[in-house]
Amino acid sequence: MRRETVDFERLSRRIDEIAERWDTSGAVVVIADGETVHRNTYGYADREGGIRTSPDSTYLISSKSPMLIGLCIMQLVDRKRVSLRDTLDQYIPEYRHASRITVKQLLYHNTGIPDYFYSGKMLELSQSKHHQALSDEDRFRVECYAYESPITFAEVHAIISDARLEFEPSSRSSNWSASNVVFLKEIIERVSGLSLAGYQRKHVFEPLGMNQTVPGCDATTVSYGCIKETVLVRLPIVGEMDHAFRTTIDDMVKLMKGVVNRQLMSGRTWKTALLHDSTGRGIIAEHANGVACGVGGILGYEFNLYFDQDSKISYIHVTNERQKQRRIDDEWYWFRKEVRRAIEEETTYPRFTCLKPYSQQNAWEAMDLAVHESQTSFVLDAKASLCYALAKPKVRRSYVLMEGKRSVGLLVLAIDKKKSLYDVDILLIDKRYQRRGFGKIILSKALEILKQHGARRIEIGVNRFNIAAQRLYFSLGFERVAVYEQGMWLRIDLEI
Repeated sequence: MRRETVDFERLSRRIDEIAERWDTSGAVVVIADGETVHRNTYGYADREGGIRTSPDSTYLISSKSPMLIGLCIMQLVDRKRVSLRDTLDQYIPEYRHASRITVKQLLYHNTGIPDYFYSGKMLELSQSKHHQALSDEDRFRVECYAYESPITFAEVHAIISDARLEFEPSSRSSNWSASNVVFLKEIIERVSGLSLAGYQRKHVFEPLGMNQTVPGCDATTVSYGCIKETVLVRLPIVGEMDHAFRTTIDDMVKLMKGVVNRQLMSGRTWKTALLHDSTGRGIIAEHANGVACGVGGILGYEFNLYFDQDSKISYIHVTNERQKQRRIDDEWYWFRKEVRRAIEEETTYPRFTCLKPYSQQNAWEAMDLAVHESQTSFVLDAKASLCYALAKPKVRRSYVLMEGKRSVGLLVLAIDKKKSLYDVDILLIDKRYQRRGFGKIILSKALEILKQHGARRIEIGVNRFNIAAQRLYFSLGFERVAVYEQGMWLRIDLEI
């Protein structure tokens, strides 16, 4: 990331504006090149009581959070106490399918192990007349507390031990199951000889100096879940939850720095830990348009830790209220998504730029690429462009311009050697990344590909009022061949 091109004061103001618009609660901290460039608290520690959050507010996190579980397993891998290739019979021999399932499959949630909660307890509740007679809010509360109530591995094993696997391990890319988390917890405890909470305190929190992160449910904030995308439901702590930690913003920032600086285990193990599959799922973090995102939640409490190694930027959102969602222009939005997109817009410049074929790995991000409002009359949007390309896949070839692991542009080429057809059918750069040189990069790469396939001359039509596109083509040597009332015809001869 080129610091001189990023206006962090403007970015900070944008985050504050987004937080106000979404009426979010909690805190957001952004760190770039090791320096804190944004830190602020928002909303309510207790919305119903009208108590605002403060820098000293405390929150809850769960020891069963995917990111923390992944860190623990990978530490054991780093110490050669566990191997990702190991089958479960080396750790949990009493489970009858253990020899068919590996530790890695547990981490990626493609084991086929039945879900003890959503396919068990939730089914029972759905068939209970008493439960179904409750209000939507009360039914939601019962289900949330049921999920977070303590349960042992022995109890889970008793529920699923006689059941068949839902599918052959690894035959599906991802199928999250609450049972997988319980199995991972059990492996950590059997191998280390510590409780999961005890292991995390000794091997994660203490090494990172997270001294304010302690077992307990006595946070100064009250959690709220969310139903129907927009309705917050108060979820005060009732009873004990043996996997809860009370924590602070300062400590969560220490966790973020520990992950970004790759502490706690060797660099080689970190490299494995940060890999993700074709769906974007990883061992400690999911993939979100070039950003790794580690998550955790308990009742309405959530933390989402984002880090981008290429741009050396990281940011965290800690909250006591589950995210609301809104449908805007046929796309779902929520607070964190808008913040992530704002940070991407402010910090993405050409540095590690490459062109890759459109594939399952970049499909979702490519479909989200948005044309600038001034160009909607000239260029198809990303979804329409991809539909157009896929209608004739043997001729039209789709590519995604990537800045590191982030999708920034879309290219559709027409290549038919038998008919000597070589065209740039569609070229677009997401509106957030325009005027940064990406257009020239993608067009240059397009011409290289066409030349490699035998093209010697490229002709293209452009709307006469699309001045931005004309400037781009002229900058690479295209010349006018003809000019019409609404458009013009351009040509470039490629060097042989």
